[in-house]
Amino acid sequence: MGVVLGRGRRALLSVVVVVSAGLAGSTGGGATGTAAVAGSAPPSVPVVSPSPSVSASSAAPVKPRISKAGMDYFSAIAFGGKYGAKVKYVTRWETDEVTIRVHGGNAKSRSCLGTVVKDFNAITATTDMKLTTEATADIDLYFAAKSTFHSLDEDYVSGDASFTVNWSRYHTINSAIVLIRSSGTTERDRCRMIRGELTGSMGLVGTSTKHPGSVFYARSSPAAMKYTALDKEVIGLLYSGSVYPGDTPQIVKEAVTVG
Repeated sequence: MGVVLGRGRRALLSVVVVVSAGLAGSTGGGATGTAAVAGSAPPSVPVVSPSPSVSASSAAPVKPRISKAGMDYFSAIAFGGKYGAKVKYVTRWETDEVTIRVHGGNAKSRSCLGTVVKDFNAITATTDMKLTTEATADIDLYFAAKSTFHSLDEDYVSGDASFTVNWSRYHTINSAIVLIRSSGTTERDRCRMIRGELTGSMGLVGTSTKHPGSVFYARSSPAAMKYTALDKEVIGLLYSGSVYPGDTPQIVKEAVTVG
């Protein structure tokens, strides 16, 4: 059971059980201590010098800075969706690496994919994309005929490209499928779709009718062959280490410095 979001995205409610292996300082049914022996000297107690005090200001984490335009765009993309759907919480991967297994594709498409991975990793601080041949990859990316899209992803809705992300009830993404039409489009358009759909599968599920040339631009455009300055602000904030799965728009705003 899930909620289908823009371009076939859905949220799977999986149960996560956290078991504590032990609680430090807990007390059981019995008491333990040191028994004093008559006539013996009490055990010595080492003298520990007090640690230097740490002021609250020096311990406070440095908030990432983002422009007002970047913050507005982040809110539209990270909490947005297609077909009227909206996302109330930040949804993102929590692993250091997100692996991508590629199915099909010619040399030019794979070269474009490699460029997108390199560009994305140059922006993020906490999570990188990584191409792999392992069957247990986090993302399956298919270059395929459009007529086969439904068989590859049951949540496919429409279009020459699509992505579906699955996440836990705690809004951590655990798998994704990216579909790119392998024929009937130009190499340039295919490269644009690779960048847009793969970036979306990292948790930036919304689109916008503002900022033509952005990778998140909702209308067909021959641009978006690279990330714009605003795109970099949005991607960088999501994987800055200051924004977490389940954060609300208000929490995100409190975690950054705008201006």
